[in-house]
Amino acid sequence: MKKEYWINVKHVDNRLVIFLNGETVWDSGIVHGDPEINQFINITDLLHEHPEYSSELIFEGFNDTYSSNGADDQLNPWHFQYRVFAKTIDENGKVVREIDLIRPYNERHLSNPNIKAIDNSYQLAMKEQEFKVISHSLAQRYSQ
Repeated sequence: MKKEYWINVKHVDNRLVIFLNGETVWDSGIVHGDPEINQFINITDLLHEHPEYSSELIFEGFNDTYSSNGADDQLNPWHFQYRVFAKTIDENGKVVREIDLIRPYNERHLSNPNIKAIDNSYQLAMKEQEFKVISHSLAQRYSQ
């Protein structure tokens, strides 16, 4: 049996950048109109580079001005949906178990344009032969 660690991004409205230990692992670029995405990002190898230390996984979501008419009080929508999970895979390559490492994130709001809409950080550490979230900090901003 082996364990893999994945991020599944379902929605990005504006821009989402994911960092692991200071390195960019995924960047949506500017996405308008809140399309449904089904992007899977494998973070297993990056977590295993330094298993003796905790790893920091950061999700930064940005709100741009694509729908703003230039007025400071104009609000823009943003929506970010992601899931961080572990898969247990048997020797035949079949997924035998899938568990969420964090509660799946699915938030949609309006905020002032040109701000960092979310700044979510998770600390993952190797405990009992698997990675677990040992702390987190979630920040959402609705205005400047």
